[in-house]
Amino acid sequence: MSRIVFTSLAALLPLSFAWGAAAGGDLPRADSASCDLRVVPQGGSLVLEGLVTASVPVSGSYELQISQGGYAGSSNIRQGGEFDVAPGTDGSLGIVSLSSRGGYDATLIVHWHDGAPDCTRHAGTGRRL
Repeated sequence: MSRIVFTSLAALLPLSFAWGAAAGGDLPRADSASCDLRVVPQGGSLVLEGLVTASVPVSGSYELQISQGGYAGSSNIRQGGEFDVAPGTDGSLGIVSLSSRGGYDATLIVHWHDGAPDCTRHAGTGRRL
């Protein structure tokens, strides 16, 4: 008499992650990829750059949202798209140059394609916009 063994997909899921890690898979862990929002003064401007750094190949999508207010008015900038970053490198996700006059608020949101927790960074002057 033969036996039929049924195994649920949920029971096999941890094994698939272990197999991927043992086979050198490139699923990023929370500590292997990060994002940052760099702000650098340059002349009379502020240069904001979204960055992704990873020790393994990663891919995903990003949103960079910037609001600036000042005496001459206000502006809202939104950029986004897909990215792929090679291991051990910084991947630029977008560069924006702002006037150093007035306040600003910037948010970078990175969505990893592997389903890992998203990465969010904020920067700003703290002035009311």
